[in-house]
Amino acid sequence: MKPAFNHRILLAGLLAAILLTPVGSEAGAAPQRDGWLEQLTGFVVVQQGAALVNEESAMFEVYLDQLTLVRRSHENGDQGRTYAAMNRFMDMLESREGRISANAADAIWDYCYQVTPPALHDVKRHKQWWDKTVDWEKFFWEE
Repeated sequence: MKPAFNHRILLAGLLAAILLTPVGSEAGAAPQRDGWLEQLTGFVVVQQGAALVNEESAMFEVYLDQLTLVRRSHENGDQGRTYAAMNRFMDMLESREGRISANAADAIWDYCYQVTPPALHDVKRHKQWWDKTVDWEKFFWEE
């Protein structure tokens, strides 16, 4: 049985993406760090909407729940717990928890790297992940 398509979730995701996209940044400028958690949460919601459109049975709620833990720690000013919660979020993406697609996990992974302040997640982890998953010879030379 296919999951019922929920237009409200898709609309909410699209609205979140529009509202959370930084305005007025110049091309090539460093991403804004204000509102990074709202931007990341909105991006997860957009990926959830895309999965619904594609009739995938992924469970993005586990990611949204983890981001709620990140938010609590961050709002309490606990940088250590925020860092740990963000890295747990990254663990979840690596293991594709909730049966999310590789494309969705990769997109969230990349976006997370763009918007999350470096002090709040393991930046080296992104480089290690890229090095093990990308065939750099093909990436740069394949036509």
